[in-house]
Amino acid sequence: MTPLLHQHARGALATKRLAMRACRPCFTASRVAPRAAGLFVVARASKSASPASSSSKPLYQPTSARDAIETATRVFKEQKDVDEAVRLYRLSLDMKPNEDEARAALYNLGCALAKQKKWAEASESIVRAINDYKLKLAVALKDDDLKQLRERREWMDALARVKGGISRGTKVDLRTEAKAPFRLPRIILFSGLLGSAAIGLVIIIGRLVKSIAGGPDAPDLTESLTNLGVNTVAVAVLSYLLYRDVSQKQEAVRITTREEVMGRLQIDLGSDRVLPLLKFRGQVRPVIVAGTRAFVEKAIKEADSQYINLRDRAVSVIPVIFESSGPTEVDPEDKLRALKKEFQKEGRGFDDTVAAAKKAAAEAAEAKARSRATVLGGLLDADKRWRLEPYAVDEWKAWVLEQKEFAGLSASEPNCYIQVQLDGTVRSSGVGSPPWRQLVDELPLLSDFRTRLMDGVGPQE
Repeated sequence: MTPLLHQHARGALATKRLAMRACRPCFTASRVAPRAAGLFVVARASKSASPASSSSKPLYQPTSARDAIETATRVFKEQKDVDEAVRLYRLSLDMKPNEDEARAALYNLGCALAKQKKWAEASESIVRAINDYKLKLAVALKDDDLKQLRERREWMDALARVKGGISRGTKVDLRTEAKAPFRLPRIILFSGLLGSAAIGLVIIIGRLVKSIAGGPDAPDLTESLTNLGVNTVAVAVLSYLLYRDVSQKQEAVRITTREEVMGRLQIDLGSDRVLPLLKFRGQVRPVIVAGTRAFVEKAIKEADSQYINLRDRAVSVIPVIFESSGPTEVDPEDKLRALKKEFQKEGRGFDDTVAAAKKAAAEAAEAKARSRATVLGGLLDADKRWRLEPYAVDEWKAWVLEQKEFAGLSASEPNCYIQVQLDGTVRSSGVGSPPWRQLVDELPLLSDFRTRLMDGVGPQE
């Protein structure tokens, strides 16, 4: 019998293994009984074929879910027709598959959709296989064929929906508590003490009423008044301390929520690689420079004299350019700026001769690092470049405008900077150009022990 399970997915047929799958397909076709001549027709012509020739060939109609999945595997493996494989995997899901077949179909469908770069659909298909058909998450996390998908924001969002996964709200809570690890115990302690003090105050008020009423068994009035004063002060102090910690936590949640939104903003690394900023945490200190094109280019050029020192501190700039809205406004230097921008992407383009020499040395060092292809958390050394280009710029613009309002920056000043720590917290922001020299003085080297112990600790906006 043809095995049905993915080699990592164990189910009711745990003894059966797969020889291949669509990315490495879940079904092998090596033992399938041969079909009558002409029964199987190539489902889809190659991409170079004309529509007419493609439409002249009928689509293969499988007889069962198993048949559909096995055929999809063979089509993908032998004829490299991902489109037809996707069609057949989807068709198998409508043919009343058993649990093992549905798990295999959904997982392989996700792999095939990832090949088509349909990231959201691929993520959803794999999540369904995990949540509904008991596929182990470790299978998807270790599969080399899904490496590019795992870099995408769509996959990170999908993980929040996986059974046993961590939701975005939980991540915010965990990061908030990590910034102030003793706040939650204090809130619990103050809440308990406040409850005890409040109960004691109610009891004391009752005793005070009896003292005022008098009688042979009435408590001592002086003692009741003293106890009333002590408990009243205790309730007031504990209420203030509890209110302060709760308010600080709410503010910290607001800040962390904004930082998590920032972490979902994406960076375009070229060669069809788009990573969320979250992937750069622990390895890059981004400085977002936002404003007009002239301001952004000038601000980045001002970093010339501090370039080497900034790179030693893992500083990278993210330019967010708010273009002029005037439809008739034409910048005669647009082409020149575009050329400079291309040079700056590679760490070149400073006018200063001395700075150019320094940059050449830095490029040689970075090239040496790239040749080693060092990987830290899935991020190549080559990815940690000086200038990181934003992807989906409108999302960046919206976040910058909200952050300016959140940080109390002047709305009338279009140009600003936002400096982010290694751990993804906003360290500082302001209008105008970033204080490059000040950043060099204040930020420890990436190799400094203070970076490992203290990065991100301090006053937060």
